[in-house]
Amino acid sequence: MKSPEEEVVLCGDGRCHSAKYCTYTFLHVQSQKVVDFKLVSCTQVSSSNTMEIRGFKEALPTMEGNGVKVSTLSTDRHPHIVKEMRVSNPEKCHQFDPWHVAKGKECEGRGDRIPSITNHLWWSAQTCGGDAEVLKEKMMIHHVTNRHDWPGNRHYHRCAHEPLDETSQRSKLWLQPGSEGHRALVKTVKDERLLKDLAHLTKCIHTTSLEVCSSTEMLRHVGYDVMIHASMLAALDHNNNAVREQVGELSLFLSFVSLDVIFCGYV
Repeated sequence: MKSPEEEVVLCGDGRCHSAKYCTYTFLHVQSQKVVDFKLVSCTQVSSSNTMEIRGFKEALPTMEGNGVKVSTLSTDRHPHIVKEMRVSNPEKCHQFDPWHVAKGKECEGRGDRIPSITNHLWWSAQTCGGDAEVLKEKMMIHHVTNRHDWPGNRHYHRCAHEPLDETSQRSKLWLQPGSEGHRALVKTVKDERLLKDLAHLTKCIHTTSLEVCSSTEMLRHVGYDVMIHASMLAALDHNNNAVREQVGELSLFLSFVSLDVIFCGYV
């Protein structure tokens, strides 16, 4: 991890253990190591659904009090955390984990295309160069109707794939513009909340390692002391293995590609 004088990029996520405990953990993106966590018991809050924001609000000031300067923070779209970042931390860049955004989208009647839409969201975020407008234009799906260029855009004007030959064009199951399936797809990618959230995806900071770390913690009903020590051990175990070379399957999982390319192979 960087020295305390330098600004750092963190991702944060809360994990509830039934309705009794919630652990909120912060991970340093560059080193992939846990830097701090807070364990909150249901007895410390008015209701169980406020445990996550309590952990967040306690852990972040603790780190900053120890000299850690946080410039960017990636979280899920928990409404209390979104408000806390907007109101109390406006100087920080608040990003959303792309997986949490994609998980929240539904496309009625087009369930077979949801993995491709998710991959396209990842690819768009990874290749937008930090520009929210470029990201929005890349998310506008024309390829599925066999339209591969759209000169009216300001930044992104054509599909990323190579031109399709006649045989390829005939073999694809294109969506008919205006059809039920196409309308459902357009409704999904033009959802107002999604378009608003895209501004928080421009750095494409995901929390995959943090999810793995959280999954190792104890889930049984135990006392607070046992739970906090189990969480410490989980963090230490994660940090000890963070620098190990990842297996090929994980590298493959994190290699996201354009929806254009996927549809060229599978539509």
